[in-house]
Amino acid sequence: MSEGRVVPILVLVLLVAVALSLTLGAASVPLADVWDGLRGRGDATTTNIVWQLRVPRAALGALVGIALASSGVTLQAVLRNPLAEPYLLGVSGGAAVGAVIVSSLGWQSAVVLSLGAFAGALAAVAL
Repeated sequence: MSEGRVVPILVLVLLVAVALSLTLGAASVPLADVWDGLRGRGDATTTNIVWQLRVPRAALGALVGIALASSGVTLQAVLRNPLAEPYLLGVSGGAAVGAVIVSSLGWQSAVVLSLGAFAGALAAVAL
């Protein structure tokens, strides 16, 4: 399969996954009701479920997947190694050390732990 066909197929798969994530959950909402909720024409409960719970979840999932794919591609391109992974340069270990340092200082907030892990990963890459 040529590269020209792969990207449109993957975009279609992403759109199908997002559509499924908007319909599936604790309260099953049919796709037609999701569409009405997205346009603000559905009943109040469906609109709230779609906009308050499912759209943020789907958007965050898509953004995290895009970020992970981008970082993996960047790492592979920089190292010129198609098998490169975060463990190769110690990025994951540095992130773990950063999180442990922040945690041992008594800061248990998820945001502060994430920032500490990010700082540790950057320090490992810099070294």
